[in-house]
Amino acid sequence: MVISSLVVDAAPGTEHSITERLFAIEGVEVHSQEENRLVVTIEAETVDASHAIASSFIEIEGVMNINLVYANFEDDPSLRKVQG
Repeated sequence: MVISSLVVDAAPGTEHSITERLFAIEGVEVHSQEENRLVVTIEAETVDASHAIASSFIEIEGVMNINLVYANFEDDPSLRKVQG
């Protein structure tokens, strides 16, 4: 499981609609809002899946910027070494 924390900058007045759109994405939670900044976490199976989810945020109307704050990917099964 990959867990990432991000700050999403929203255009003023779009915070509510962005929050609704983010909650509709599987594995995404919005934890708080301070002014036009939303604190978001993503839980995904792999680093690539987490990146794809985060990258999709930019397509949401009103999202101005996405900043990765933290990522824990030590349990990503796609990064495990093959033993042989």
